[in-house]
Amino acid sequence: MPYKVLVIEDQFLIAAAAEQVIADLGYEVVGAAASRSHALDYVGKADIALIDLNLLDGASGLDIARDFARTGTSVVIVTANPTAVPSETDVAIGVLTKPVDDVSLSRTLKYLVSRIEGRAIRCPRELHLLSGAPTSED
Repeated sequence: MPYKVLVIEDQFLIAAAAEQVIADLGYEVVGAAASRSHALDYVGKADIALIDLNLLDGASGLDIARDFARTGTSVVIVTANPTAVPSETDVAIGVLTKPVDDVSLSRTLKYLVSRIEGRAIRCPRELHLLSGAPTSED
């Protein structure tokens, strides 16, 4: 059974490109959301969530990440402004800086799957781990 990935991004072309890469890598795309209200429809339905900080309803990305992290979803913040993410937050594993290329997305997903499965692989250089990030033992 492939891992389920959710894309939370308000820019349609970016979301569509990410969804295509995710599907091509063999993961199941459970959906895409452009706002907090739409994203919350997917809580508990994804193994991995890629969440932009600023959405249609404003800077709601960290709040959404918190909602997903509570259910055990592996969360990565994807943003053009990585300094806006507190380094000690416990709502996400790490931050990917936009623009995100296909290789970086692939490496990040592989890393997240390894964490979910309790395997230790090296974190890709593109993913900046957060110091308060949940561990695979959490």
